[in-house]
Amino acid sequence: MAHQRVPSLKDTETMLSSLGPKVFNACLVIGLIGLAAALGLGLAEGDNLRHFGFSYLVNFAFFLSISLGALFFLAIMFITKASWNVVIRRLAEVIAAIMPLLGLLAIPVILLAGQIYGWAQPDARTSHAMAHKAAFLSKDAFIIRWAIYFAIWSAYGLFYWRTSVKQDGSGDVALTRRLENYSGHALVVCSLATSLAAMDLLMSIDFLWFSTIFGVYYWTGGFVTFFAVLTLITLGLQSTGRLTKIVSMEHYHDYGKLMFGFTFFWGYIAFSQYMLYWYANIPEETAWYMLRSENGWGWVALAVLFGTFLAPFCGLLSVQAKRNLGMMAFWAAWIIVAQWVNLYWVVMPEFSHSFTISIMDLAAFFGVGGIWLAGITRLAMGTSLVPLKDPRLEESLRFENV
Repeated sequence: MAHQRVPSLKDTETMLSSLGPKVFNACLVIGLIGLAAALGLGLAEGDNLRHFGFSYLVNFAFFLSISLGALFFLAIMFITKASWNVVIRRLAEVIAAIMPLLGLLAIPVILLAGQIYGWAQPDARTSHAMAHKAAFLSKDAFIIRWAIYFAIWSAYGLFYWRTSVKQDGSGDVALTRRLENYSGHALVVCSLATSLAAMDLLMSIDFLWFSTIFGVYYWTGGFVTFFAVLTLITLGLQSTGRLTKIVSMEHYHDYGKLMFGFTFFWGYIAFSQYMLYWYANIPEETAWYMLRSENGWGWVALAVLFGTFLAPFCGLLSVQAKRNLGMMAFWAAWIIVAQWVNLYWVVMPEFSHSFTISIMDLAAFFGVGGIWLAGITRLAMGTSLVPLKDPRLEESLRFENV
């Protein structure tokens, strides 16, 4: 085999430069308009913002899951001391470091908890089942737990980003060892926080239903969506002349493998959760699925099955699909839409027992998503898009799939 020249950072642009303010301003405007439109439509419905609360919850949970996916990705990469990811790791770092902003975006969910969650309704206290959960499912406990969740996620997210940026200046190899040493307990602590948060955020909408695997169900959906978002962000940056010589087809191939692998894992978790309730056939447990299989929601369930598992599983199965940028972009966009529909199916039947989708739902998507992207862009401005002095950078630049 002929010797290949190792790509150099001098061969490509690694800063957002003038692009950053343009993207930031555009995303911020879209986000503010989207949130204003969703809130205006919610006020016009005259239901004390109940519909707005559910629409906002779907989209907040969606974008939170992506940042959580980035946080878990960083921890796993440092624990395994993987090198292939170094050239794209800064993108994951800024997505994970946006946690403090997501903490602010959680405020509407907390303020509207009385409109969203069954346990917050006045008549819930008369339920025999609620009597055993009252200490946990209360407004004060809910707020305290969310403060703890975001304290944990923000601490680790900012730790990864700040330490990596610090290494850009100092080149201190000890910082890499520090990141590796902290990642073990980061993975454990964030896993516990995310599982509990998934119960609070989504599962407790119906306080009678429970699933011990729901936290993994939520986390896995966010993890695969993170790789889809990372694929589109990388392609977008390369279309502007950034990262063109250092993120290669080999890295995209690994994007594809991770999207494929965790699509299968998500399908396994989703099936395992459903199968256990179907097999036991206990009315208190199957009611959650029954609600989501009637009055039009059954068609959405089929769309979730096809869109989040069967279609991307088949589409990303071949090596050729993982090494075709057009196909990668298509399946990345597909996964993002499919996972959003999955969360919509999880949340919205509790608002309306008959399937419905409104402009408010889409406005909230652009609202939360626009603010989220604006925050990510703001963090990425002023720093390199690549960890410049990571000790494994050269190994990542010459990475090839075996």
